[in-house]
Amino acid sequence: MTRSRWPVPALSVLFVPLWASGFIAGKIATGHLEVPAVLLWRFVIALAVMLAAAAVLRPALPVGRAWLHLAVTALLLQVGQFSFVYSGLSAGVPAGLSSLILGMAPLLVGLLTPLLLATRLGPAPVVGLLIGATGVYVVLADDLGGGLGWSVVFPVLGMLALTAGTLYQKRFNDRTPVVTSVVVQMATSLVATLAVFPFLGVAWLPLTPGGWLAVVWLGVINSAGAFVLMFLLLRWRSTVYVSSLLNLVPATTALTAVPVLGEPLTAQAVLGLAIALVGMFVGLGRFPGRWGRDRPGRDAEPVPAGAAVPPP
Repeated sequence: MTRSRWPVPALSVLFVPLWASGFIAGKIATGHLEVPAVLLWRFVIALAVMLAAAAVLRPALPVGRAWLHLAVTALLLQVGQFSFVYSGLSAGVPAGLSSLILGMAPLLVGLLTPLLLATRLGPAPVVGLLIGATGVYVVLADDLGGGLGWSVVFPVLGMLALTAGTLYQKRFNDRTPVVTSVVVQMATSLVATLAVFPFLGVAWLPLTPGGWLAVVWLGVINSAGAFVLMFLLLRWRSTVYVSSLLNLVPATTALTAVPVLGEPLTAQAVLGLAIALVGMFVGLGRFPGRWGRDRPGRDAEPVPAGAAVPPP
């Protein structure tokens, strides 16, 4: 019995705003709480939601090294990415700019996928990365010497963690049930956060309704919801398909941040965003012509962990 065609398009349409909402809610949350507390409550709430789902669905447990692979993915995709992203938001990096920088992750995924998933690499990812970096520079040009400075490093590190986590998830965790994958990753992330929390000297609880609303949104919608969708799409499609959806996140975030956060959307920012989006689509082979046919868009079947061949 074949799977219906509608879930992938429907989940794809839902995935983009859910993922983009994390930057908006993260900006709000870091205005009420220190970064470690935002992480703590994100993981607590997401774990509670996913444990309830697991109690109903009763997915299979990981076997053998799958536990370790899920833990590594958690440290990259959850703890690493969001520690850096929230630190940048707390330091004053705009939500739209954070989303734009993390939007470069699809191009790095496209560049690195041939090393891990046996996919041929054409010129498109390299050219796309250069165009995308130019767009990011246009957005940052007025801020690098003044308002933002070193804080821009945080979303860059978050982008690298997202890239590594996406590839690792596809390479090693593709056959683990989605609910199990998210539960183990949230539990690992919570344990890692609790281990260092007492040494940081920050408040545990949100003290305002806005703080509670933001962390509940991050835990239920952006963490549990968006990552379930992401892992389903990674399983049913490819890393590059998911990356192409992430291309839409910067524009979605930037437009949403104008009315919700009051962030300005200048002509320079619009120009830089447009250049970056062109670069992202070129890099993923979504551009007409010869390079459009050179896309790295179909991942090979994942090679089982421990196979004799080198990492594809």
